[in-house]
Amino acid sequence: MLMRGVNDSATALLDLCFALQGEAGILPYYFYMCDMVPGAEHWRTSLTEAQELQHAIMGYLPGYATPRIVCDVPYVGKRWVHQAVEYDRERGVSYWTKNYRTRVELDDPDALTRRYPFYDPLATLPEKGWRWWETRVTAEERRECA
Repeated sequence: MLMRGVNDSATALLDLCFALQGEAGILPYYFYMCDMVPGAEHWRTSLTEAQELQHAIMGYLPGYATPRIVCDVPYVGKRWVHQAVEYDRERGVSYWTKNYRTRVELDDPDALTRRYPFYDPLATLPEKGWRWWETRVTAEERRECA
């Protein structure tokens, strides 16, 4: 698991990889980004941070021994951090598509082109992104109260 403040640097992640492989005999295939669940926001990294970290660890280990950093996108599943089809870094919203159909999607013509959002933690956004979200939430709350 990729966790902010624990193993969110190239040095920490590589140390973990070397320890797992050398001392425990474990070959880590993936490091998952934290899910978008209540109470985990402080552990989460942004997609930008995960992408930069993936680049930073490339080349230090053999290809087969270099773990991929992935996120578990709701309704899509496990995806490598470089598979986002669109990413607004300012607002912290990335969009993902599927490459498979579930049984209930067999007749759905949009199943493979539908875009599913994944959100960065608010603390990782620039000020302009914070202001955009603040305006959006305020507008939604106003509509709900009207």
